[in-house]
Amino acid sequence: MIQEFDLHTHTINSDGEYTTKQLVQKIKDSNIKTFAISDHDSIQSINDIKNLDLKGLNYIKAIEISSILDNKYKMHILGYNIDEENEQLLEIINNIKQKRIKRIYDIKDYLKEQYNIILKDEEIENVIKENNIPGRVHIAKLLVKNNYTKTVPEAFDKYLDDIKTTIIAREDATKVIKAIKNAGGIAIWAHPKKTEKQHNINMEEILPSLISQGLEGIEAYNSLHTYEESQRYLEIAKKYNILVSGGSDYHGPIAKPNVLIGKIYKYNENYKVPKEQITLLKKLNIK
Repeated sequence: MIQEFDLHTHTINSDGEYTTKQLVQKIKDSNIKTFAISDHDSIQSINDIKNLDLKGLNYIKAIEISSILDNKYKMHILGYNIDEENEQLLEIINNIKQKRIKRIYDIKDYLKEQYNIILKDEEIENVIKENNIPGRVHIAKLLVKNNYTKTVPEAFDKYLDDIKTTIIAREDATKVIKAIKNAGGIAIWAHPKKTEKQHNINMEEILPSLISQGLEGIEAYNSLHTYEESQRYLEIAKKYNILVSGGSDYHGPIAKPNVLIGKIYKYNENYKVPKEQITLLKKLNIK
């Protein structure tokens, strides 16, 4: 079921497929009333949206920052209600962007060495030039274009999911959380299942450390989570007295064809998430 809120979406300003204007129109068409655009390591959509008609909508400024805890645990930290002009936040964004550019060249070399996949220098330069935040999805699209795979998900499955490069295009999670707070925002751990699965851990092993640094909540509802997993995360949030957020992680039909805007969990098609469970909204005084 499509919810009336979606607090986790992406545009072409990171790895999504629609412009900010197009995404806002999709949000309107889906009867979503409260939304956030949380592009990876970019605040460009916040600037774009200033020129759009948001009548009848509750819009929350947001960003999703590529992070790593203890130089080991990869995760994404969502920042809500941020000041996009905050210098500390902008410094982190710029640092990650420079790492991303270097990593693009690393990925090119890795694909050649491991799979004899040849991507032209001109193609790589265009990826960097044409994309605000260049990443793996843009390489995946090149693999499709050059007939190495048929789809973007296939490119990730075969070549990019477990890629090992010398450049980690992430910032220390504690610095990220502090920067979000310094920017007047609220730090939320995005899709914790992803970190748990990738590192074979229980999130509670590292959650207290993140909370001590200023993390204020977790994304209990996400298209990556089953209903049962979401209920577990709700219980964890209650246990630690932290906020709950929820979002689809919508990118568009090419990168994530099974993720629909406003669909913030897997399965249980007829289940409507009680809005009162999304305590982040209450924190932001959104009814």
